[in-house]
Amino acid sequence: MEYYVGVDLGTSSVKFVVLDESLKEVYALSRDLRIGFASDGSVLYDPEAVLRTVEGELRALSSKLGGDLYVGFSGHSPSLVVMDEQGRSLETIVWLDTRASSVLDEAAKLMGEKEWYYKTGLRLSPIFFPAKILWIKRFKPSVLERARWVAQFKDYVVYNLTKQAYTDYSSASETQLFNIRGFYDDEILGLLGLDGSKLFEPAASHTVLQHASNPRTWLVLGGVDSVVAALGGGVVESSTASLSAGSSACVDIPVARPVLDYEKGFETYYHVLPGWFVLEASLPSAGLTVDKVLELAGLERGVEEEVGLDKPSGLVLVPYLTGSRSPDWDSSARGLVYGLSLSTTRLDLLKAAYEGIGFWAREVLELSRGLGLEVRQVVISGGLSSSNLFNTITSSILGLEVKKPRVRDLSPYGAALLAAIGAGKIKFSDVPRLVEFEQVYSPRPELVVAYNALFQVYRKMKRVYKELGGIVE
Repeated sequence: MEYYVGVDLGTSSVKFVVLDESLKEVYALSRDLRIGFASDGSVLYDPEAVLRTVEGELRALSSKLGGDLYVGFSGHSPSLVVMDEQGRSLETIVWLDTRASSVLDEAAKLMGEKEWYYKTGLRLSPIFFPAKILWIKRFKPSVLERARWVAQFKDYVVYNLTKQAYTDYSSASETQLFNIRGFYDDEILGLLGLDGSKLFEPAASHTVLQHASNPRTWLVLGGVDSVVAALGGGVVESSTASLSAGSSACVDIPVARPVLDYEKGFETYYHVLPGWFVLEASLPSAGLTVDKVLELAGLERGVEEEVGLDKPSGLVLVPYLTGSRSPDWDSSARGLVYGLSLSTTRLDLLKAAYEGIGFWAREVLELSRGLGLEVRQVVISGGLSSSNLFNTITSSILGLEVKKPRVRDLSPYGAALLAAIGAGKIKFSDVPRLVEFEQVYSPRPELVVAYNALFQVYRKMKRVYKELGGIVE
């Protein structure tokens, strides 16, 4: 008996999904992780704790199920781990960590911003590996001197389970060390003083590796969480976008070739679909914005059921609580709220948080149209998609049909499908027919008109934060 396991290495949790030979879910589990935020922009994250969690759960699954396990992975990205010869972390800087902002000017002096972009498909940012490596070189130089490997966090986990140094193309590509034409860029490595022998070898996302200590468990490389989620939602063509909305949010549009336009601000990198790429925009604080509003307003989770859908909130919230990634690329940006009055309620503020994420997604899709892409429907996933309020608001803001898969967490599900592909059970072309949709949300005409007007206010609000010039200390 074979089982196909999906492991999603999330920012705040690790999720497991198990499919049987008929590709039906037979088990699911989520383990919360501790994560902390410091005033200097650093994120407190324990890689060894995550590794122990994965090791322990896979042992338990192997014992409980008694069959052969094929285990696929999705992982938060770009999250850097500097490793020693034994695979231990010497330094971990996850994607949400902004410490490297202080060395961006240094990176821009090494090579012009547009050259970075047209080489790698990625704009210069503290989130990617070059800035993080420069930060380590400046503030913790001994770490790189002792390093054997420099890897993505997902690949740190897989390496410690297999003792084999492989990464998939999506994860390699989103480091910003990888040329969009399909190889580690020697010029970039030279500018950073990074030895290419410290990087994992790229391979297809469905590549299978043997577990180092369990002969009945195989590891499948998987990929970046957002594109694995897109696969799990059956998003395999350019007319459909994936909106993954958890702690962060991503809009992913599959494209058959790299689409490079510096001014539009998208990220372009390798997909887990062989030979395909992804046009991606990312919002660092989606669910995190909702969580903060719930905290500040003293509201409990589930209270959105009390929020009416007869009209918009009357507020406009720009959800840049931890800066903006693509398409704006402004790590100093912060959230703004417009429209507060004496009649504003706590529930209005919560609705405005959902609306702000929807406005961000709408702007992304409008920018994609300028690149010749016409998205006609959206597949939604992630923690926020459990809210009918959020899904209805998003459909009405986008003016598009929003489809919610039966499977809520598409990243672990997509990882399990990659495991099945690696095992030879199915092919990539089989995936769309496997996806079942629980509900389809259509735009509400009375809301579409109102949200069209508020979207214009949202765009003006973004100009306001740019004029403010960053954080007021």
